[in-house]
Amino acid sequence: MKDIILYKLIKLLIMAMSKIPMSILLFFADVIGLIWFKVDKRHRTVVFKNIQNAYPGKYSRSQAWRFAKKNFKHTTGLIFEVIWSYGQKEEDLLKHYDIKGLKNLNAATQKGGVILLGCHMGNFELMSGAMAKTKIFPIGLYRKFDFRPLERVMLETRQRLGTTMIPLRKAAPKIAKALEEKKVVATLLDQNVDWYKGVFVNYFGQLCCTNSGLAKLALRSKAAVIPMFIMKKKGRYIHEFLPQIPITITNDPIKDIEINTQAFVSAIESMVRRCPEQYFWIHNRWKTRPYCNLNLRNANFIS
Repeated sequence: MKDIILYKLIKLLIMAMSKIPMSILLFFADVIGLIWFKVDKRHRTVVFKNIQNAYPGKYSRSQAWRFAKKNFKHTTGLIFEVIWSYGQKEEDLLKHYDIKGLKNLNAATQKGGVILLGCHMGNFELMSGAMAKTKIFPIGLYRKFDFRPLERVMLETRQRLGTTMIPLRKAAPKIAKALEEKKVVATLLDQNVDWYKGVFVNYFGQLCCTNSGLAKLALRSKAAVIPMFIMKKKGRYIHEFLPQIPITITNDPIKDIEINTQAFVSAIESMVRRCPEQYFWIHNRWKTRPYCNLNLRNANFIS
């Protein structure tokens, strides 16, 4: 009963706030982002370290400070943009999207199942709008919120434009079946995992531990892997599908997982470099460290 009441209160608050013009919502987002930046030393430190890892020597301390401050404001802005979208009719919301590279996705869907490879860039929570505009409705993978009222609200928001969301836990059989049926599955692959869940690959010249499940899935299913990203530019959401990533198959199953995971992560790095200030740097991507901390700058992890 308590969860139902909290769910209704959250939904009522979101509906009320969604009526506020975007410009005003983003003003509040900037204010909250600056306050968050000032008081949250832990996440501020994570952003600084991530910037140093990804762009060593590129930014002075003052430049890194401005970059981090802008990144905090961008991150709070994501929440307010989702709130704004909640109050928009579908036809009005889709007017704010521009789709690029759709031929890459269409070519892949003609052959069979497709895995869309994304990352936490731009407003990744609004990618379902871009998919709705393409008239291709994927199955999205996500981690459930522990707070059940918020989980219910977010699930409704993510699915209201036709995307079907599946929790990551025990999702493997459903994903395999979907790809066999030549459906489209979307996932994000730029989160840190513990060493026993992934493999270490080169990301911005540093070793990062990345979930190996996607490589295993692509190798088993033979599904096409299409990188995609979304970024905001001049008030519009630019959603782009990139060319298919070739899957490498050798006589070594372990090496296959490593090589293909590296290919996926390299694609993500190329997307982030397109618009680094809109990436989710607050996440500690390099948290899990290998026993042998190799310096991968100017070197290839996989020969």
